[in-house]
Amino acid sequence: MPFSLLSAFWLVSFLFIMSPGMDWAYAITAGSTGRRVVPAVSGMVLGHGLIILLAAAGLGSLIRTTPFALPAITICGALYLLWLGIGQLRAEAALPGAMQAASGPSLHWLARGVTVSLFNPKVMMIIMAILPQFLRPTSSLGTCWQISCLGLIHCLTCLCVYLAVGYGAHWLLSSRPRMAGLVSRLSGCSMTGIALLLLGETVARQM
Repeated sequence: MPFSLLSAFWLVSFLFIMSPGMDWAYAITAGSTGRRVVPAVSGMVLGHGLIILLAAAGLGSLIRTTPFALPAITICGALYLLWLGIGQLRAEAALPGAMQAASGPSLHWLARGVTVSLFNPKVMMIIMAILPQFLRPTSSLGTCWQISCLGLIHCLTCLCVYLAVGYGAHWLLSSRPRMAGLVSRLSGCSMTGIALLLLGETVARQM
């Protein structure tokens, strides 16, 4: 694949990843509540990888040709994000101003990270709708290998950005417990707000 094509896809992927959403909210939550950044980010990147494998298997074409598929995924993701946001607010209310360093095992954060990515409409859009536009039928690489190559670029970019967001939040807040509690509450509010916005937009489009 030509370098210009790879660079163009990386730029589009980077711009999508840099737009704050449920992925950023989850990374900030992991950073603000303790040493759970690596499992949380690993889970999100693993979720991206699973969607890329599904795209390589042909699910992207099915989603693009099924009118209700993407709205259904968006609604499921919004409901899950709403549940995470409310849970974050309830946990913060139970432990006000505390750094919840031991709030659940690493595997729990990993699994939640996977679910956040699987139900994130932004991830579905970049992988299922935008990535296929960079495929070249005349390339010496098969479609599956092209998707894998572009997907690897996307996942590595996700890994770097999410780690920076999570550790940035942890570094800024680790010595400021009161601010950590505030950011934790704001993270819960942002998850809840993004979920309600996604639900409202999706319902409005279907009416």
